[in-house]
Amino acid sequence: MKRPDTLGDRIWRSVDKSVDQRYRGVLLVVSIPVILILAVITLVPRSTPFHAERTHTLKELRHTGAAPKFAIVFDAGSTGSRIHVFKFEQAGGELKLISDTFEQLKPGLSSFADSPEKAAASLQPLIDTALKTVPQNLQSSTPISLKATAGLRLLPGDKADNILKAVEALLRKQPFKLAPGGVAIMDGKDEGAFAWLTLNYLLGRLSGPVGKTVAAIDMGGGSIQEAFALEDTNAKLAPTDYVVQLHGGGKTFNVYVHSYLGYGLMAGRAKLIDAGEKGKPHSCIHEGAAGTYAYAGKEYTFSGGETDFDACAEIGGSALQANLTCGTKPQTECSFNGAWRGNGLSKGRDYFVSSYFWDRASETGIIEDEQAAMWEVTARDFADKADEVCVQSVDDIGKVYKKVQGENTKFLCLDLTYCHVMLTQGFKLDEKMKLTLVKQVEYNGQRIEAAWPLGAAINDLSS
Repeated sequence: MKRPDTLGDRIWRSVDKSVDQRYRGVLLVVSIPVILILAVITLVPRSTPFHAERTHTLKELRHTGAAPKFAIVFDAGSTGSRIHVFKFEQAGGELKLISDTFEQLKPGLSSFADSPEKAAASLQPLIDTALKTVPQNLQSSTPISLKATAGLRLLPGDKADNILKAVEALLRKQPFKLAPGGVAIMDGKDEGAFAWLTLNYLLGRLSGPVGKTVAAIDMGGGSIQEAFALEDTNAKLAPTDYVVQLHGGGKTFNVYVHSYLGYGLMAGRAKLIDAGEKGKPHSCIHEGAAGTYAYAGKEYTFSGGETDFDACAEIGGSALQANLTCGTKPQTECSFNGAWRGNGLSKGRDYFVSSYFWDRASETGIIEDEQAAMWEVTARDFADKADEVCVQSVDDIGKVYKKVQGENTKFLCLDLTYCHVMLTQGFKLDEKMKLTLVKQVEYNGQRIEAAWPLGAAINDLSS
């Protein structure tokens, strides 16, 4: 077997054959330092392992050149901390997004559970990015906030509070303006609310009447959120735990938002498997599939048989517990799992649904254009596709639906059925109602994901 050429071999071959043999020694002496320099350049990492940089994720959009405004949002996650420095211009009383300077580093704040000061100090490189990005004369008017997610929630005792106090103390020393409630742990409700604001901002719906804003349903792995704006009269009658006040477009919005923990797609699989008849093939699991499904520290044993959409939908409906009451409110105002939703309060709104709804629709051909950022569907489309999918064996699934691979082949019937059941029995949407699946929103010539940090920035600037 031929030995691969080394860098030295290639250098020697580049030398003219006519060069006298006696010069080769000189060339070797000269080439050694060159080789060492090249090796150092190649092998030394571009940045430290604790500081992964990715700036200007959103290139500068078209704008008029009016005086800019900035907002700084930290996303403190379980695996790392991220900063967004959003740049806007004020045009006709509205904020127009110009750019988003983004940077991230690891580890996250929760890695410093026993040292709050070190946790706060870990953010300094990100603060330096903000100081470089925001012009000095605008720093005192630029809001800054930090929203922590799952990692800090899980810390025992007062460790999370101590970290947040240290972070707030550090941010107060900066030349920026700490936003109201600027350092806090977000729950699913907050995340859903800010994502609603982002979506409506990008769609240009904040400047019109409340009834023209869109409603949003986002299904993750562990939870699912719904959010829509309420008319002022309805907001006054709603339970306070379900309403969040947000600011944007020169207005204040009362937004209904609820996060159903334990009802995301991955959690839903566990619930439906558990709700099946014990010791018998499961109506939601494809023929030829068997094994255990692990979720949240538990294992659920399953075996497939004759999958059937209608039987699976019945199991899905029971798993949602749609008949539970929601406090003292009448049953007609309840959604599922004992949550209040009101009766017809979102009627007439355009619904935008995302995350796993998009993924399963894309993988199975419900979305026909692979380049699409949005796609109009109905809940019935998920049922029709489930009808088509559920009669196939697990071996056929991987062959027919090339984008569905691995463990997902066993649960495709279940996943599609769950999507339909969630929309129709959970959120009580008519299965023929037009819905928009959304992955990204076209904004000022660029596709942007409707993620919560932009909504948080708009809210901070507008408060």
